[in-house]
Order: sequence, then structure tokens, then C-alpha cells
Amino acid sequence: MVAREQRNIGKYLWRRGEDQMKLPEKGKEVPFVEIKEICELYGLHGLWARIEKDPPRKPFRSDGCSMWFDSWGGKSLYSACFLHDLKYWAGYPGEDVERLIADAELMIDVARITGETGMAETMFFGVRIGGHEIFKQSFSWGFGRES
Repeated sequence: MVAREQRNIGKYLWRRGEDQMKLPEKGKEVPFVEIKEICELYGLHGLWARIEKDPPRKPFRSDGCSMWFDSWGGKSLYSACFLHDLKYWAGYPGEDVERLIADAELMIDVARITGETGMAETMFFGVRIGGHEIFKQSFSWGFGRES
């Protein structure tokens, strides 16, 4: 159920534009009440239910497009990266399918924002390799649940 709801996010970004809600600034701690509002606005109801039921231990902060560009061709990629970070923060170790879905949604969102596939595919392969939980980085899958 979570995966189906999350797939709608790309369509939302594409149709409505990222200016519908000003997302918190890069590096800013985002309180749960604001995370709930973001999840509701972007149709991430399953993600919010997961966070509400078992909140990650660490506070949520997005670093934008981790070790990458926050904009490309004059278009901001921040909204796609912010939502991808939110999914990674709330992830559990060993959730390979959920992580793949989150990465694919990032790729789709970036393609819709930029109107081309090259950057989207590059980012997809980057997060598939660099975002794995085994690296235990501040942006790795499940980073909010790390002790």
C-alpha cells in the first residue's frame, strides 16, 4: 500500500509544480507536525502512517540532493530530493524493495522536473550505489533509525 501511494508523488510534482508548498530549507530540522503536513500534501499517507506508528529516533533534516546538484538546467531538484530523503530517513534496514521504489520515484520526479532522462537516470544509479545502508552515511537508507 505504501508503494502505490508513493508512486503518485511524481505525478503531483509534475502537475502541480513544486511551488505549491515551500519545503523546509536544506539542513533545517523538520518537526513531526510539519512532516505530517508534507506527507498529506504530497499524498504520502502510508509513509506518514509508518512514521507516526514508529518514529525514527533521529530528527529529520534533508541535505537536498546528497553529494549532487540541487538544481539542473535552471530547474530546482530540491523537492524531489527532499521527499527522497524523507523516505530514506523513515526506512528500515533490509527493505530492499521499498528502497528501490523510493529511488525509482526520485528518478521519475527528476525526469518530470527536468523534462529529460539523462540526469534522472544518473541520479538513480548514484542513489542505488551510494545510498545503501551498509555505508552508514548521513544519507544512507534508514538514516533516521541508526543509533
